[in-house]
Amino acid sequence: MADGKRPPQRLSTGLIAAGVVLLLVAGGYLLLNQLRGAQTRGNLRQTPPAVETSAPVALATVSPATPLPVPTTVPPTQPAPAATSTLPSPSPEPIRPAPTAIVEASSPEPVLPAETSVSSVTPTATTATAAILAPSATPESASVPVRLVIPDLKIDVPIVEMGWQVIQTADGPRSDWVIPKNEAGHHINSALLGDADNLVISGHNNIYGEVFKPISFAWDNNARIQVDKFTDRSDLLNGRTVELFDATGREFKYTISAFYRLKDTGVPAEQRIANGRFMEPTDQAQLTLITCWPPTSNTHRLVVVAVPAVN
Repeated sequence: MADGKRPPQRLSTGLIAAGVVLLLVAGGYLLLNQLRGAQTRGNLRQTPPAVETSAPVALATVSPATPLPVPTTVPPTQPAPAATSTLPSPSPEPIRPAPTAIVEASSPEPVLPAETSVSSVTPTATTATAAILAPSATPESASVPVRLVIPDLKIDVPIVEMGWQVIQTADGPRSDWVIPKNEAGHHINSALLGDADNLVISGHNNIYGEVFKPISFAWDNNARIQVDKFTDRSDLLNGRTVELFDATGREFKYTISAFYRLKDTGVPAEQRIANGRFMEPTDQAQLTLITCWPPTSNTHRLVVVAVPAVN
């Protein structure tokens, strides 16, 4: 009898030991992220920004209550692809060469990109295929960003063109941005370098290459300033420099003017659409960087707004 009970006891002991190890690993990971975040924010406080900035400007022109426009995705100079849904478009396609591989592709929803890449999303419908919108070669005269540097955050990452993918779900087609795994992604329907418009770049926070994780570390949740029920802002990055480079090595400098955190999980669909206003076109040159928060999850979106630096 006693001998017969030993294997279950050993199994229980092994499971308990494995659970303790997992708890220690998870606790260590959380603690490490907390320490790295505290170090990042401490370094920022000790290093004054290169430029003193005034109040943030991004929310002064578009508030969450403002209805989003529904512009066309394709300029009048090129034929429009056949769409599979009536999802609104986040921003119009700039005048540039048409994408070359459009199959059942519609414009993405006007919501900020999620941390989870499309490749890991499991559609709920049986017909769950859609082509990624692949950009064609861009003429040499166009200035596409290929590298992003934020010296104060020790970020230096390559940029690739980023399209979207249509997922067929039980609720109908859904368009999701396909965020690159190990690079930052330039939204192909946003502005190019030198345009008087909104140039939008997204990057992962806590999966794959984690290229924008330092941005997530820079958010100080204890010093946030509430803007509205779903939006906070921080002034910690204001005045910091962002550098973009094109393939020729030409440099474009921007100065951060605003840093926002937007609640994007457990909010009404209308709010998620309102969050997408940061991807909308602007009437002046602007750089918008998007990632997720906190460093161990993706319940919120972080948005960094920057304007061309004054020489």
